[in-house]
Amino acid sequence: MNLKVNRRSKVPFYQQLTQQLLLAIVTGNLKKGDHLPSIRNLARQTNLNLHTVHKSYKELQKKGIITVKPHARAFVIIDAEKAKNISLQQISSSVEQIIIEASILGINEFYLKQTFEGVLQKYYTER
Repeated sequence: MNLKVNRRSKVPFYQQLTQQLLLAIVTGNLKKGDHLPSIRNLARQTNLNLHTVHKSYKELQKKGIITVKPHARAFVIIDAEKAKNISLQQISSSVEQIIIEASILGINEFYLKQTFEGVLQKYYTER
């Protein structure tokens, strides 16, 4: 498993790691029952602090994606479909937050839709 953190991103490192691990489950690179690297090994691999990796694992555990046994390794406890549903819920929540912020700033619905459609076209153009 090749996980990398973008050190220039404004997204906190633990969130980047959490997102990448969730994506690995959604895409089937990690399956239900698979063991995750130890916190120490993953910290070494990603060149992150142990506490950062631990925070990522705790976040995944809180969401019911992995389990971490004391003095044992962490492992995946959901399948790809459940992971995908969790990802979709996160996306929905993020979109809702953007809409709330736009509303507070007084950005009208028409401009917001145009902006959203422009970004969609950037990533979902027919090939």
